[in-house]
Amino acid sequence: MTREIFSNIYLIEVPLPNNPLKNLNSYFIKGKKRNLLIDTGFNSDICYEALVQGLDEIGADMGNTDIFLTHLHSDHSGLSKRIASESSKIYISSIDKMYLEYFSKGDYWDDTKEKFMNQGFSEDEFIMNKETNPIIKYSPPYDTVYVEVENGHVFDLGGINLETILTPGHTPGHMCLYVEEEKILFSGDHIIFDITPNISPLPGVTDSLGSYLESLEKLKTLDVSYTLSSHRNAMGDDKKRIRELIDHHVERLDEAYSIIKDGKRLTAYEVASKMTWSVRLKSWNDFPPHQKWFAVGEAAAHLDYLVQNRKINMTKENNINIYSTL
Repeated sequence: MTREIFSNIYLIEVPLPNNPLKNLNSYFIKGKKRNLLIDTGFNSDICYEALVQGLDEIGADMGNTDIFLTHLHSDHSGLSKRIASESSKIYISSIDKMYLEYFSKGDYWDDTKEKFMNQGFSEDEFIMNKETNPIIKYSPPYDTVYVEVENGHVFDLGGINLETILTPGHTPGHMCLYVEEEKILFSGDHIIFDITPNISPLPGVTDSLGSYLESLEKLKTLDVSYTLSSHRNAMGDDKKRIRELIDHHVERLDEAYSIIKDGKRLTAYEVASKMTWSVRLKSWNDFPPHQKWFAVGEAAAHLDYLVQNRKINMTKENNINIYSTL
């Protein structure tokens, strides 16, 4: 479905089949100088056909259009090269650009395997995750050329200006776009209204959840009338949702702490298996491999936050991270 939601701002809903996110909200902005396409969908034929159809309905000219990726994940970056014209530039934060280039190297999976084993996964579970992970299946080609941007960069399209706001947490270099004149915020995956964004550790980041909560606090002071999210329901009240997201993570921190209190010594995998998840499955053993990937990452991010704030302790035993109360 494609519709004009504000003057010269169009929403293109790109389906994400067999994915709990359900859809990507891609946004096309018509400017007097150039146009800008925000996020693209998985590098798959289904996503490509839906995005092309939406662009055709708008009458979009990719020859006069650049692409902005709110962050590195393949449901946002996957189609960037395939949909771009020869004159299109593909923009992303300098931080997430570095990670995308890192993902294209073979040692990423060696590092990821070590992280998985540290969190308590078995080697068989790691192999199953590697084979089904969207980073591999739906990512943009390795030779995609990105133009890096920093916090505060302004896209002057002619008639509309969009400023980048660095909001690390969901990824280390996640960015929102802000239209000050219209008080519109393109929130990417930083603020989603129907689900909570996944927060998981990445190499080189000691406290992903702490970064995410700080980024939410930063947006509290922004003068926003309309927030446009990347998944599910596109629009909502950003201030209300920020409060809900902060409260959610406070509850999850309490839950993670309660699981390891009273002297229990557990891995992130074991903590995740005992946490409550909003999935229609009978038990932890029924979780598909990729769902365990996200769940354990989420648990690990909360445990890292508790470690950083000196609420719990983490030690290594046989190269496995063990969490316990102080």
